Amino acid sequence: MQPDSMLMLSTTQLPLFLLPPTLSNDTAEPALLLMACSSSKLDRDARAIDLYRGVMYQSYRAHLRTDAAPSVLILSARHGFLHPDTKIAPYDARMTRQRADEMMADLSSYLRPGAWPTRVGSVMLAGGAEYRRVMRAALARRYGPTLPVLQESYGGIGMQRSQLGAFLDGLKPAFRDQIGLHANGTPIFRAYGRIVAGDVATLRYRAAPALPARQARVLSVFKGPSGPTADVEVEDLVRGRARIRPRWVSVADLHPFAKEPA
Repeated sequence: MQPDSMLMLSTTQLPLFLLPPTLSNDTAEPALLLMACSSSKLDRDARAIDLYRGVMYQSYRAHLRTDAAPSVLILSARHGFLHPDTKIAPYDARMTRQRADEMMADLSSYLRPGAWPTRVGSVMLAGGAEYRRVMRAALARRYGPTLPVLQESYGGIGMQRSQLGAFLDGLKPAFRDQIGLHANGTPIFRAYGRIVAGDVATLRYRAAPALPARQARVLSVFKGPSGPTADVEVEDLVRGRARIRPRWVSVADLHPFAKEPA
């Protein structure tokens, strides 16, 4: 395989397929999870996703899968919507009806539009009724009438934990981290599920099982006309000499190497 270098995205093989929509009801698109903050918190500054220690966050950590992680936004009763990596200090605030009304009356101050993903499939609202009321208003403000498939938690906390776990368990792998566009506007991504740009995977063609398995270096992934597709470099023998060739292959034909535990 050629040594590590800046990823070169091949464009010579691009077919004329349509640009996929940025927002749809296709559950194969990246999911979005909106979570209410919790009263249980660490006693020190931390990323929002780490600061909150309530039981819903325990369920989130227990069911989260690295190959199908949703985009997450946290609704804080003090700060509004937060990216999970935002570092904040512990605080004491509750989402009362009055507080929810205040947020909805000045939603733009709490929305933080840059934190919201542009490509969304299913959505889960996890939290109490007043949190979910603000979440629904934010979704309508962010996406307008084109709302994605929506699920909401309800019932007692045990039922809500089960609903959150089922939502996370049912997610399919999704494209992550857009890094560019093909010439026809099709988005190019760094990762899809466990297939990540820069990694080396085993390539086995399902349609041609007699062909020997080979190693392929992943350059990028994108949504092709037949499903998730990877732009890879594969070592071929040409007139008895090894050559590195660019190729587009189905993600389903790639098998990542198992990583040893740290």
